[in-house]
Amino acid sequence: MASIIKLKRSAVASAVPSTLQEGEIAVNIVDKKLYVGGVNGGSNTQTLSGDQYNLTSSNGSDAATITLTVDNDVLSNDAITIAGGEGVDVSESGGTITLAGEDATVSNKGIASFATADFSVTSGAVSVKTGGIATAQLAADAVDGTKIANDAIAAEHIASNAVVSDSIVNKTIVGGDIADATITATQLASGAITANTVSNNSVALGTKTTGNYVATVSGTANEITVSGSGSETAGVTVSLPDNITVGNNLTVSGNTAVTGNVTVDGNLTVEGSTTYISSSTVNVDDSAIKLSANNSADTVDIGMYGKYVVGGIATFGGWHRDASDSGVFKFYKDLTAEPTTTVNTGHASYAIGQIEAVIDGGSY
Repeated sequence: MASIIKLKRSAVASAVPSTLQEGEIAVNIVDKKLYVGGVNGGSNTQTLSGDQYNLTSSNGSDAATITLTVDNDVLSNDAITIAGGEGVDVSESGGTITLAGEDATVSNKGIASFATADFSVTSGAVSVKTGGIATAQLAADAVDGTKIANDAIAAEHIASNAVVSDSIVNKTIVGGDIADATITATQLASGAITANTVSNNSVALGTKTTGNYVATVSGTANEITVSGSGSETAGVTVSLPDNITVGNNLTVSGNTAVTGNVTVDGNLTVEGSTTYISSSTVNVDDSAIKLSANNSADTVDIGMYGKYVVGGIATFGGWHRDASDSGVFKFYKDLTAEPTTTVNTGHASYAIGQIEAVIDGGSY
């Protein structure tokens, strides 16, 4: 009779051998599981159950299961094929089947590694660390306005000369955006400054202007000629003709010197406390001269007087109507108190003047 070798076995469902020696084999007939004793009494299990073959490694802390599926229970009619796929390579050498992961590429799934300085991996989840994305990771033109927070761009983020006219919205620059003393003549368009853009009394002649600013005005006979030319500091010359005719009233405030004849065709009003006439002869065409024309009461003396010097003392003599003596007309001399609106007849120097005349009663 042939020898029979029976494996350690169990016909109880789910029964697992508690201890197996290294290399010892046991089988559960009901569960169709084959047990092989591992190192230090561990076990490797090969399971045959229905349409699947399960190879399970439970040695140590690592565990892996490979499930092979066939299409029926008759194993002799089936072929077991192990094929790799995207990201997995399968190879066989000397009866050993090796499964290896492929490195991932842009076109093939596989195993990828991450730089620990830029990425972190937790439970299979990959996240980017703060500061993990640098300029080199950004594609050209990849960042648009939707990726930039409001008010996030400051002056230090803008390169010198990066802002040009096309980048500025029309009519958005106001006076507060322009530094003092930065606009020069090169920034001003031709004809940009007009009378309306210059403040009143803001242009200083002689310092802010060039060329002639006094035109030459030429008059005809008996008219004034004004001339001026040259640099900003050129003088202005006012030329008067020999004879001047004033067609209407003439009012003069201040001193006026006239060389030549002056003809006033109209009224002449001279205002002031004293009027001087320096000429050798004064001709008056009127037959009567009115004195004290604006007198409204009989309180002033009316007359004329002259000045002469005696012994270095200014002395006055003349005639007047004495308002204080019933209007008597008097001639006086040697008066050292110059008359004003009245003649001081009580002054010690006042003396009655003498008149030399021929009184002719005529004939009959």
